[in-house]
Amino acid sequence: MKNILASKLQATQAYTDQELSWLLDNIDHPNPAIRDELVYASFCHIFLDNLVTREQAQSLLQFSQETNPLSLESSTLKRSFTCLLYCLLLSVDNNQDSEYSAFLSTKDRELLFQQALDYLTIENDWSGYDEKLGWIHTAAHGADFLLATSCHNQFPAEKSKEVWQTIITCLNKQNQVFSAGEEIRLAQIPVYLLLNKKVSGQELTEWISKLDFPNQEPLDYFRWLNLQHFLSSLYFQLKSHQALTAELRQAIEGKIETV
Repeated sequence: MKNILASKLQATQAYTDQELSWLLDNIDHPNPAIRDELVYASFCHIFLDNLVTREQAQSLLQFSQETNPLSLESSTLKRSFTCLLYCLLLSVDNNQDSEYSAFLSTKDRELLFQQALDYLTIENDWSGYDEKLGWIHTAAHGADFLLATSCHNQFPAEKSKEVWQTIITCLNKQNQVFSAGEEIRLAQIPVYLLLNKKVSGQELTEWISKLDFPNQEPLDYFRWLNLQHFLSSLYFQLKSHQALTAELRQAIEGKIETV
């Protein structure tokens, strides 16, 4: 099966249900050459080149959900790379130019939205990179999933505060400094909430102004340092998109300089 799927990456052949099942079964393969370069690459190839039917795409989500892949009973790799798969599904569902535009049912879409909000609050393994397993990237992949959710045109703007709170909860749960740029991926989320007009500059300014991370104990310091990196990334991403208002700049600088 591996050889068949590897050859399909170089072609534009339709994928069978059996091949999709194998890919789903191996989404958490411990060998990064298989997990990253074959399984995830195949999912991207499939949805970007329209190589399954809409019905197969729906079934892929349904079969995935049957294993409760985002629960703590699943492997860390399964949780992390399922986030990437769901990010991909939401992205093509939200793309009007895709063959899979609006292929998700309202119920499935709302389920994924809620899972994206929940994932970063329940995850307890924040591994970035492992010499044997390669990139695990739980926080970064969870951030990608939450970004795809918050950018979806069906995601309600009134839930944007929940998105922000999920990010802050994630930052509060850390017991070490991020090592693989996770804060950059997290900072993208409020930037695009603002750019997509799901939050106002005033709302985001208020949220930032209310942040209060102590840094007295060593563990507090690690969390505070992650927050500083998150805010710095938020600052420069907003600036690069020409969305850094005077109020936002003042709020961010105030939080960075309060030590």
